[in-house]
Amino acid sequence: MKVCFVSSSSLNGVWQDNLTKLSGHDLIVFGFNGLGLVSYKKELGGETEYFQDVAKLSKQLSSVVICGCDTDTYGVFRHSAVVAEKGRILGVSDMAHAIDNSEFVAGGNFRVYDTSIGKVGVILAEDLFFPESSRVLALCDADIIVCIYKKIDSPMPQVMIRAGAFSNGVTMALCAKNYVAVSNIKGEILMASAQDIVYNNIEIEKDFHLISSRRRGLYRDFNSGY
Repeated sequence: MKVCFVSSSSLNGVWQDNLTKLSGHDLIVFGFNGLGLVSYKKELGGETEYFQDVAKLSKQLSSVVICGCDTDTYGVFRHSAVVAEKGRILGVSDMAHAIDNSEFVAGGNFRVYDTSIGKVGVILAEDLFFPESSRVLALCDADIIVCIYKKIDSPMPQVMIRAGAFSNGVTMALCAKNYVAVSNIKGEILMASAQDIVYNNIEIEKDFHLISSRRRGLYRDFNSGY
């Protein structure tokens, strides 16, 4: 799978200046700078066409496009990502966890997008810090999990994609502002870069771990009753 990551430029900026750099890739991933802030009110009213721009780009390049953005739903703000393939919007994913006193609130559930290049799971921002995020997407048979993150200010995001890839047996990719990284199912970083446009050829590989746990004393299944 040929993947192109755009870590800091906007979708329209790349479209106007560097479109040839995106061509020939199966998957194109933009960080949160891709669309910036999108108002659902303006989108529904026809004042803006940010989501349609993602769809148009995916059609022009015959690719799957994932584009991060912040969404404003009549004053309610969320971290989100638009997913489109060959001219069609497949859906919008939201961050599912809200931490502390952030102005961004929790949104919809996790989703795996069934595309022509495979099943793509999407994680938004701080959802990466919750192991169940990657676990749920892996259990839904994701071939690759893509995390759109804001700005890297600690080693933890890279640690989490390595742990998630290893524990769930699925390749994980991280696209943040001025930082891109990919981890294989062994928890090894295959690629890390601070460049704006980064290319990587990702081989889909999956593994399943047989896990057993030692239990002491009397144990009954939770649903068995007493």
